Amino acid sequence: MKKIFCALFLFGFILISCEKDDICDPSTPTTPRLVIKFYDFNNPSVTKRINNLKIVGDGINYSKGVLNNQGTQFWTDSLVYIPLRTNQDVSKFRFIRFATQDTVLANARVDTLEFNYSRRDEYVSRACGFKTIFDLNGGQAQPFILNNDENTTLGNWIRDIEIETNTINNEDETHINIYFL
Repeated sequence: MKKIFCALFLFGFILISCEKDDICDPSTPTTPRLVIKFYDFNNPSVTKRINNLKIVGDGINYSKGVLNNQGTQFWTDSLVYIPLRTNQDVSKFRFIRFATQDTVLANARVDTLEFNYSRRDEYVSRACGFKTIFDLNGGQAQPFILNNDENTTLGNWIRDIEIETNTINNEDETHINIYFL
């Protein structure tokens, strides 16, 4: 009887000392990316697919770019997802249109977009930790600066930019619309 009691006691002690696995479920929303939708400048109600777009973050070599959902550097869609910096209130990107694998700048047209925002960390769970919520504007006069000029929305290929929503807390909605020819 003592042996059974000791075995149950030992087994119970082992169960109590085990910790629950802390694995973040992939479906749990984490830090959202900035969602940009592209539209035809001449027909603003129609989304327009952009081909051979390469998006490169500031301070990064032109050979590296933001990866699309298929894991390549070239976007061919009317919707792009861009990760904003979680350790700064500014993220700057080069939007390179007509980029190719061999020569990025030969026939390419480049517009630089700088996004200004404020950050707020929000607790998700013990397994997932925190996620960052972004608020475009971040106390700045403009939530974005195109080609180092905060007073313009006309770029080398970008014709207009419109803020759809200032708060970036999920990837289910469009945050910025870009109109181009």
